[in-house]
Amino acid sequence: MKFTGDPDGIAELKTMKETRMEYLKYLLKEAQTNFDNTATFKSPDQKTTYKIVYWPQTGELNVTKVG
Repeated sequence: MKFTGDPDGIAELKTMKETRMEYLKYLLKEAQTNFDNTATFKSPDQKTTYKIVYWPQTGELNVTKVG
């Protein structure tokens, strides 16, 4: 899987990989299986919301900041 998009969001996911691996797996599976191929998560300080969009054609995950 290749991550593209917002560098801060990608950094949050990398941090999540080290601290909350099960939740990260859940988010990725949610993005892959959800009807609109998206999943959202918040930064640890709960101030920033990010959206993961899965592109099934390429297998890429695009991370964008919401709001």
